[in-house]
Amino acid sequence: MPQSMLLLLMLLWFLLSLFCPGSGTGQILVARVNEPATFSCDYDIPKKEMANYRVYWQKGEKVVQTYVHGKKGEDIFHSPFVNRTTPIDLTKNLSVTILSLQVADEGIYECIVQKMVGGQYKRVHKHDVKLSIRADFSDPIINTNKEESPFPTWRITCSSGKGYPQPNLFWLNNGKELTSHNTTIFQDPTTKLYDIKSELHVNQSNNFSLTCLIKYGDFQVSANNTLRKDPVTVATFQPLIIASIVISICFSLIALILCLNRFHCQFCKQPEDGLYSDAERPTVAATEEEANELVSPLTHVESTATSEKTASV
Repeated sequence: MPQSMLLLLMLLWFLLSLFCPGSGTGQILVARVNEPATFSCDYDIPKKEMANYRVYWQKGEKVVQTYVHGKKGEDIFHSPFVNRTTPIDLTKNLSVTILSLQVADEGIYECIVQKMVGGQYKRVHKHDVKLSIRADFSDPIINTNKEESPFPTWRITCSSGKGYPQPNLFWLNNGKELTSHNTTIFQDPTTKLYDIKSELHVNQSNNFSLTCLIKYGDFQVSANNTLRKDPVTVATFQPLIIASIVISICFSLIALILCLNRFHCQFCKQPEDGLYSDAERPTVAATEEEANELVSPLTHVESTATSEKTASV
């Protein structure tokens, strides 16, 4: 029984080799937009037999690069690959490189090797390479706007662009997914790259943490933001309060300087010999004259008394 099974397996292997000679298992290649990618055919041709082989790299019906001994294959290249590929490297697994990848280059590429046998070319090897294109999305940008009417509501947007493949956007709060109001995805018709934008409305008076997460293929980018209570009010009124205090202090200093200056001027106008003003000086002069008149009669009386004494003697 074991021998019969072994013989059956060997027969199946022989049939597969007969009808599908040299079939490769294929590979997956992931590359970025605008960067080069090298495809390996996973097959070597002996140097002495180069003239008996020809090699084709193609994507569907589009020819990417060819090798035919003694001939140039540029005339049969498909136009998107003209001047964008290197010649097939006969010394390194019949590899070919596509320069400056585009999204449109994504797909399955076939390497077909044929050998001259009995005057005809027969396929001796086939190898598939699946190319996946990746373009990294820019870091998400989160914009917030607080609307007071008819009640306090945060209107938040998150946007990112120039990425591939098609993205999915998620709003998260402490790991819990939130429901967005509107998410739009736009694909550039020329570059095939995607832009994405989403809008979220939040009724929240306390601090609130948000994460904008964008997934594309096996990759992702994210950004975080925290909504703080009344951030606009604090940022607006603090400068006004400081300005009001400074202006009040300036006005107080100016008023104080004016009062001191006025008091100093009044003090400068006072006389040096007293605290009386010029309007009171005539009264002082009149008082002095009256005093002189009082002194004169007294002197006259004293003179008369002296004369009387002299006569009696």
